[in-house]
Amino acid sequence: MAVLVFGAWAIYIIICAVLFVFSIIFTNYYQDKHDSERLATVVAICSLALCLSTVALFPVDIFLVSSTVDLHTGLKHEWATKEVVEGIVHNLKFVYYGSYGLIAIFCAFIIPFAYFYFEELEEEQTNSQRVMAALKYTGFFVAFVLICLLFGFVLRPTEKAPIDLDFFKKLLSSSLGENSISFVISILMVLGMVVFICYTAPGLSLLPIGMIKGTSKINSVSNSELSSLLKVNREKQRIINAKYSDPTKTMSRKDAKQFEILRNEEKVLLRQLRIATESRSQFWNKIMFILRPFELIIGFMLTILTAVIFMSIFLTCIDKVKNSICGKECGYIINHPDIFNPLNFIFLKASKYFPIDYFFMVLLILYFFISTVYGVISLGIRFFWVHLYRFRKSSTPPQGLLFGAILFMLSLLALNYTLTMVVVPQYAQFGSQKYCNHTINGDRNCTEYSQLIVPCDVTAPTDICTPTVISTFIHRITLNAPFFGVIFYYAHWGFLGVALLGFMYAMIRSPNNALYDDLDDDIGEEEQGLLANIGRRNRGAIGIDD
Repeated sequence: MAVLVFGAWAIYIIICAVLFVFSIIFTNYYQDKHDSERLATVVAICSLALCLSTVALFPVDIFLVSSTVDLHTGLKHEWATKEVVEGIVHNLKFVYYGSYGLIAIFCAFIIPFAYFYFEELEEEQTNSQRVMAALKYTGFFVAFVLICLLFGFVLRPTEKAPIDLDFFKKLLSSSLGENSISFVISILMVLGMVVFICYTAPGLSLLPIGMIKGTSKINSVSNSELSSLLKVNREKQRIINAKYSDPTKTMSRKDAKQFEILRNEEKVLLRQLRIATESRSQFWNKIMFILRPFELIIGFMLTILTAVIFMSIFLTCIDKVKNSICGKECGYIINHPDIFNPLNFIFLKASKYFPIDYFFMVLLILYFFISTVYGVISLGIRFFWVHLYRFRKSSTPPQGLLFGAILFMLSLLALNYTLTMVVVPQYAQFGSQKYCNHTINGDRNCTEYSQLIVPCDVTAPTDICTPTVISTFIHRITLNAPFFGVIFYYAHWGFLGVALLGFMYAMIRSPNNALYDDLDDDIGEEEQGLLANIGRRNRGAIGIDD
């Protein structure tokens, strides 16, 4: 038993170390090399690593509670006494609540402080003045969390949920401290659902389709074609100049405007030509050209995975509204999935061979995370229709990095609910646990009735089936404040709708031009329009005569 528990925690620590290194690489890859702030960089790395590590605790939670049951008898192992199981659950709770507490601190204090600390950067200000100004603005976020904690203390369901199960009675009788923390995290999860819908959903569609289509590489626009456009441009400039060879003759407004446009086009074309020449000589681009078939294969595989995720969420949403114990009064909780869920089935089978399911889950988490990143890159960091920051390789400012960090943290918080209650509900709540549903004189015995060893659900005896800590946490939220469960439920319908729209858009969108993406990082809105116009020439009007 000790070896089993130690092994699970050891693997978790290794994964956390890997995720921390990943966070460092990720942050350094996207931060602006010329306008970086050490505090912003450290905060972004730590916040990202913290949230990824919290979600990565998910499969450890499942494995530890699953290992307490003997699948052949449907009973607890001899070593899995009540004290031992409570010790395992207590340790998991300690890590979960510690992680969630840190997430709340990062979202409410550390990230806002780092953001405003950088915003107050002025030459005449001292460091202490910057700190005081940042603390002043951060006070609003701290006050918000304190109010949420207060609500968590006093908030109780106005009506008792129509459920008479030991599993739920324990949740309703939980401590005030747990309820208050749950309320704060549930508020952050609601915000995370907004990020999940706006960025993760389109990212899940755009990423795999983008890999299949590939990018319109620089090789698609040859040096000769660029040179041809440049030659035509300069010829047009020469003609305009020839019209006004007489120094006393003033250039007309129309010709002056046209001449200015041609000059701007010339600058962009020269830049295109330079970057195209440099890129063709880069070793990395040659490697990417060789790896293109693998990118195509991975794109198809991710498209299938996205379709499976879509179907799993869709089927669970149908299951919840059709077979919920008490509907919206308890946040659409279900006993167990009655409709087949492909991802749930795969993970239940893989859970018997730990750590295979662990690595599958980490990969699934990373796929959701990378899809969110892709969504942020594609759409930019926005507040409604207002574009705030661009998230680009080596050019993301410190403020954009911190905004991105909080978006990723919130999306990963929402992912906790999505994985636990929607994507893999049975695997997330009880893992591979089964119980003997046959009693003889008050004793459970399925020696001759193996068909009565059935998967655990919320109606199962609590002395055999131990729910995961993350599922009890989510259930506590939905029972004590059912409106959160309703919000989360309908948010997933919104997620499916946005993902479907994103897929349709990805299918009709032309491949990205890597050359234009590189240029876009450093040019303004007007020049982007000019560049798009030149791009249309590259695709349709290259065949002009020299």
